[in-house]
Amino acid sequence: MFENLRSFGLTKYEADVYLTLLRLGSADANLISSTSGVPLGRMYSILNELLEKRIIHSQETRPRKFVAVDPSTSIKYLIEAQRFKLKQQSLALDDMASELEKELLGIKRSPRNKQFWTAAVGAGAVLDIIIEQLNMVNKEMSLTVGYPEFSNYVRSKKPESDLAKAMLRALERGVKFRMLIDRVINSEQSIDETVKSITFRYLGKNLECRITTFSSTLFDVIDDDMVNIKINSPIRKEELFAIVHVRDKKLAMEMKGYFDEVWNKAEPLKLCGKLD
Repeated sequence: MFENLRSFGLTKYEADVYLTLLRLGSADANLISSTSGVPLGRMYSILNELLEKRIIHSQETRPRKFVAVDPSTSIKYLIEAQRFKLKQQSLALDDMASELEKELLGIKRSPRNKQFWTAAVGAGAVLDIIIEQLNMVNKEMSLTVGYPEFSNYVRSKKPESDLAKAMLRALERGVKFRMLIDRVINSEQSIDETVKSITFRYLGKNLECRITTFSSTLFDVIDDDMVNIKINSPIRKEELFAIVHVRDKKLAMEMKGYFDEVWNKAEPLKLCGKLD
């Protein structure tokens, strides 16, 4: 119980005084001090803190007396105070994060000329890697997208995915995207209906999309120096099972050359209806 009160924002002395008042009913500072063991010299500052937290009341008599607020009400006030404190901390962290991001991005880094790779397994981990690359991309990203990965880029009336949000942020900062969409999506759902509510309001601007049929593994090329190789589940073909992220300029240029070949043969995405 004592530790729980500490968790709700009370100091050790404040918790001691509050618990003492609950047991005593009403009492003056001298009695509270002698019962709780809290030094009398600290008592009035502690009582004032508890009054500010609204978990005790005072009676303006001589000597001044105090009483604990009903526990159910006290807990309510303590929760409100903690939530407000956490909200303020969250806002402060957001501001700090924005400033820190600017500072970190301003650090001069050596060219990425060394090969590096990492891999992730599982749908959630795969999406995390793709989102990370969407957040990092500076100029251009060439994507090959299958089903249902495509639906993750769609913004709908439902809460939009983190993937769609990351792509939208990249589009808004001027990143150019070329997206090759697997024709199999047409058999699963109507592209024309699906993309009307996507970040595809950028279609024809810094977003181009074409339709093709893939015979190879899906992949992405990021800024001409990184590649994502995406692997579907052998059991559930509709799921991305794993991803290998490779930083290698030579590989990236080879993959982009292949992407360009497929891109040039693919059909431009055309929408019959008006975009939302």
